[in-house]
Amino acid sequence: MTLSFAFRSTLTPAVKPAAVIDERYFLSLYSQGARALLRYLQQIESHISDAEARVTRCQQSLVARLSKELAKVKAALAKKSAQLVEQQQLNHRLLGRIRELERAMERGAPHAERDSHNSSLPPSADPPWKKVKRTRSLRKKTGRSVGGQVGHPGATLRQTAHPDHLIIHTPEACQQCGTSLDHSQPQGIIRRQVFDIEDGRVKVTEHRSAALLCPECGAINRAAFPASVRAPVQYGGGVLSRTAYLHLYQLLPVGRTSETMRDLFGCSLSPATVQRAARVSSAKLVHSELRIKAALRDAPVMGVDETGLRVAGHVGYIHVARTHELTHYAFDERRGKPAMDEIGILPEFKGTLVRDGFTSYAWYSQCRHSLCNVHLLRDLVFIEETSPEQKVWTTPMAKLLLKIKDTVAEARAGPEARLGEEVGRKFVKSYERLVKRGAKLNPQPDSTRRGPPPGRPPFLPTPRTIIGRLQRKRDEVLCFMRDISVPFDNNGSERDLRMVKLQQKISGCFRTSDGARNFCRVRSYLSTARKQGHSLLYSLERVLAGKPLPFQIAELASAT
Repeated sequence: MTLSFAFRSTLTPAVKPAAVIDERYFLSLYSQGARALLRYLQQIESHISDAEARVTRCQQSLVARLSKELAKVKAALAKKSAQLVEQQQLNHRLLGRIRELERAMERGAPHAERDSHNSSLPPSADPPWKKVKRTRSLRKKTGRSVGGQVGHPGATLRQTAHPDHLIIHTPEACQQCGTSLDHSQPQGIIRRQVFDIEDGRVKVTEHRSAALLCPECGAINRAAFPASVRAPVQYGGGVLSRTAYLHLYQLLPVGRTSETMRDLFGCSLSPATVQRAARVSSAKLVHSELRIKAALRDAPVMGVDETGLRVAGHVGYIHVARTHELTHYAFDERRGKPAMDEIGILPEFKGTLVRDGFTSYAWYSQCRHSLCNVHLLRDLVFIEETSPEQKVWTTPMAKLLLKIKDTVAEARAGPEARLGEEVGRKFVKSYERLVKRGAKLNPQPDSTRRGPPPGRPPFLPTPRTIIGRLQRKRDEVLCFMRDISVPFDNNGSERDLRMVKLQQKISGCFRTSDGARNFCRVRSYLSTARKQGHSLLYSLERVLAGKPLPFQIAELASAT
């Protein structure tokens, strides 16, 4: 047996090191009795435990180091994968642009195209699939970081020596022994002030918590401040609710919101306070958002749409789900099914979904689908303008759809609130007759040829694609006729998204994804409150007071 130096140095003088144990030494230990042998064995066991502990610590440090290295490798791999996906998407867009330019050259079109960066056309007229080159800014980079610079004096809310109102909080009984403190003298005062709006101006209410000495046990007792008074100096719900109202509903930028609060109420707010009002409002509306989402899942008819929004320098998407009484906005970096699944409304929806032709909605087969017919009417107009010979079926089809719409509106207002079966059959026959006329004029192309016809960009509709849609999705096109509670179009969803585009037009973009999500949550609450006839400023005041409006969600009529 061989032991380390550390083991030999810790043995008692009465015990010989194990490295030089021989038969004579072992017999001498045996002659000393069982206690000597037991003591020797205990020392051996102790050093074995120490050796095992050292080995375990070494293994743990090795595992920790390898785990960190593995995490770094995974992060690097994920970054490379994201870069690869981005490059593939860029290659796909570039190939599409090359094909578009080749077709333009074949048609003899000019190389330069008029858009918002080289003409007076507004940015809203730019194609959504094309990233338009913006005018280069003449401002030079300063190299300074974002926000207040070194030496900036700043502006901090400070307590005032002359508050407008004074409220003194005193404890009634000792918190330890329960003795009454009615005749006790204050041992100290803690001051907290709340700046709030009253009668159109900012008023300061000071809360003082008195410290009283218990005459029985000598304990110091301090009165508790109200739950909403948490700092030595702060703004109240009236200031924050008006700030959120101007910034998130009236869509004023941060700087103009500060100016408006100063001019209207004499309340000078920093940009950070304006953004804090949005964060606080959003944090208090989590439960309300969950209730709105749950009600939308149970709605019989729901409209959905999505639109692009620039967030933190990248393109994200705002998804809207709405009824006549409810609205829910959600932000996600993605547009398609993964984003819709994460939002959590469409996967559990089993009613009628009013939508446009975006293909990701087709994955949700558990619900019935109704296509927006306004999109179809615009496509028919485009076909007429590009191919006048197609008017023999496009014009009658547009008139038929509008006639069905008027008939359904009359039936909805009638006493029976339903469309007769015979009338519905006549409309379907007329629909199929016009589709056959269009199919005869535009026969099925050769299956060996792929892509759009020469001279037409791949994103523009063709007579054949419109006819194929009318044939395959007849029930989705005419869903509003079979169920008169379903609207003819999806204009309601586009109206709800209009304010999102206006926000982008005014402020440009959101700097963080959290800011976009806070905007969506508060706008969902405000849009729902507006649809149900509530005062929006009063609704926000309730939010800041911790009591959002209790929408009667379970009893709402859910027609879009």
